[in-house]
Amino acid sequence: MYCKYCGKKLDDGASFCTGCGKPVQKQIRMSEPEKYHKKPKKIFIRNVVIAVVLVAIVCVIIGIFNKSGAISLDPEKRLVGTWYEVDDDGSVDYDEDIQFFSDGTFIGFGEDGTYSVVDGQLVFRFQWAVSSFVYVYDFDFQGNELHLFEEDGDEKILQKEGTLF
Repeated sequence: MYCKYCGKKLDDGASFCTGCGKPVQKQIRMSEPEKYHKKPKKIFIRNVVIAVVLVAIVCVIIGIFNKSGAISLDPEKRLVGTWYEVDDDGSVDYDEDIQFFSDGTFIGFGEDGTYSVVDGQLVFRFQWAVSSFVYVYDFDFQGNELHLFEEDGDEKILQKEGTLF
């Protein structure tokens, strides 16, 4: 240990400095204070509770969106609901709609019939008393829109009811 006034080296246990004569204050060595540690069990429980809450929130969000089939990967499930035709100027024509039902039937185009998705194409089947007719569209979902591509290159755009227009 050294004198804090003159810097001379002191003998262990000295009460006065032999260089300047001033009293030596005993230096008390203090151990480092213990750091506050959370108990690992409490941290684990807290993290589990947070994870469960986050999973529940995600499930609720998926459930809300999935009521309309908006996030379903199955195209037949995404089709279920009422779709309105979008005119060339981008406005929605509420008089021109098609309703797809979960049992594979539809009402629209002034008729009713059945529909299915086959090899990425939307197939409509109309049945009349003496004949039947099948119409096939290539199709694509783009956001809240259903794009139907006709063989001649024309495109019909439909927006699903309950989405922002």
